[in-house]
Amino acid sequence: MNRNKNKAKNKETNLRVLLDTDPEVKAAFERLSEQGQKEMLAISDEIRVPNLLSDTIFKAIFDPDVKDSLLSDFISCILGRKVKVLHSLKNEGLRHSIYSKGIVLDIVVQFEDGSIANVEIQRSGIKLSPKRAACYSADIVTRQYAITQGQAKSEIDYDIIQPVYTIIIFEESPREFKETKKYKHFFQQKSDTGVELELLQYYAYICLDVFKAEKPRVGKKIDTWLEFLTIQDTDKMEAFLKKNKSFQTVYDRVILMSKDREGLMNMITDMLANEDIVGSINRTNESIIKRQRRELAEKDKILKEKEKTLKDKERTLKENEKAHQRELQKKEKTLKTYREELQEKDALIRELQQQLAAKKPD
Repeated sequence: MNRNKNKAKNKETNLRVLLDTDPEVKAAFERLSEQGQKEMLAISDEIRVPNLLSDTIFKAIFDPDVKDSLLSDFISCILGRKVKVLHSLKNEGLRHSIYSKGIVLDIVVQFEDGSIANVEIQRSGIKLSPKRAACYSADIVTRQYAITQGQAKSEIDYDIIQPVYTIIIFEESPREFKETKKYKHFFQQKSDTGVELELLQYYAYICLDVFKAEKPRVGKKIDTWLEFLTIQDTDKMEAFLKKNKSFQTVYDRVILMSKDREGLMNMITDMLANEDIVGSINRTNESIIKRQRRELAEKDKILKEKEKTLKDKERTLKENEKAHQRELQKKEKTLKTYREELQEKDALIRELQQQLAAKKPD
């Protein structure tokens, strides 16, 4: 790491130059948090690896329209079968219904077999629920046959609709995925009777935080890809590239982006967006925590009131029990007195009977 630190000291990088010469870059940079500014300078100084999962870099690495696109290899590893990406499907590649609401998707491509894939990068699983993922998938399905203005429903050909693969890559995955300790999940619709139908919609989830925590090393190509995408330390990246030379050209492309004004601006914009998302998540979490605390305080108040009521009832019950015991003791004392009086009367009667018997004539 000393080599990199010396490089930072001895070399004035593009970002440092731009901060002194380009007001737009400086203004964007100053909007970053202090941590974000340090991270951007470390990236520019090649002390830190750029975040390969940022929108700008990820889309540059896997741009389906460049000649040496790596997207086919990457998706093949995720799906576990060989696929070949023909081209991207941007807005003009899918028909829009006059009734549909536009959804912005990250990377949408078509394979040579006609099926379609949508690759989504999500910094936090909180921002992409299963329902939202289903909407993404359904949007692509419906766009394939969407009704255009003036078109009759009888003209729709449902046979042209192709399968849709929604691939979601989480940097921080939801709790449900973390509990499994597995980093790759594949979902598809199945019948409970064993009947097999092509129902078009498939989902693959990749959880990078689980991957880093579990550190699988089984030699699969997908593991190599995910290791590359999650490295942040330059020394670790250097060691990785020595073992996986095919990734060197990819990383060189990333480094060039971090030295280019447009690339730097895009990276700063991505970081700003991520900070906004993190801030939004933190605010949401704080709001949830505050609400939960209020609910807990209210429940605690109710519980204390119930405990007080219960104690009052217990105290009343004990007092009633004591009063009952006193009443019982009083009755037992009275009964004892009655018994004693009765015994005295019985003795007196016996004595009188004896006296009467003694006075009778023979």
